[in-house]
Amino acid sequence: MKKFMIFLSAVLISFIASANHYNPYQDPYYEIREVTLEKIEDSEGIIQPEAVSLTGRKSSNGVGEVIAIGREIIAFGKEIYQIIEAGKPVVRTDYSPISVLPYSETRGKEISPINLSRWKGPRSVKYKVTYINGFGMEVVTFTYNINMSYGGSYKNKGYYITNAQIVPEYVSVAWGYSFNASMKLVGITNKGTQDFPIAGATLGLTYEVSTIIQEDRNNLTFFLSGDGTIKAL
Repeated sequence: MKKFMIFLSAVLISFIASANHYNPYQDPYYEIREVTLEKIEDSEGIIQPEAVSLTGRKSSNGVGEVIAIGREIIAFGKEIYQIIEAGKPVVRTDYSPISVLPYSETRGKEISPINLSRWKGPRSVKYKVTYINGFGMEVVTFTYNINMSYGGSYKNKGYYITNAQIVPEYVSVAWGYSFNASMKLVGITNKGTQDFPIAGATLGLTYEVSTIIQEDRNNLTFFLSGDGTIKAL
């Protein structure tokens, strides 16, 4: 019995000593070891939220602010959207997805998606981001959809984009981790010709994870076009 008590005391002392020397800055739980990205779905016919005008410098066609202008195309919406804050989707009541529409000196800012015909879609591509810590645990999981309607023509010419957006579908963040994500319009291009424009939009997705010992920031870009293309760059 006496030997057992001595052994138990030794174990307790060892445990206390170990606890007193615990250093969270060396804990594998807080260490980001791996980040994975996978495309998990590509589909047509996804229902998207209805566009609502934003406050600020609005266009007169009800699709948000003017955020980029090209020779034959113009983009409306908002340049930057915060989509995840503190591990939770951002809830907005003043939300306008991005539209890339026809532009001309005299009428470019007045053209609305309802003035275009032959719209196709909506189209959606789903991606999943996973963060894995030093213990092999999935500590952050983020699933999101890249959505748009496409193929709209103006006076039987061109293919344009409306309701382009990155929408969070599922977010899971472990204790001790912080996760934020934002979307922005990087630029617009014309894949077609001056007489038959094919609108293109490059969207940027930035997401960052932080713990008490580490920060990790990733930037992804996706190209969307009026002919139905959605692809990671």
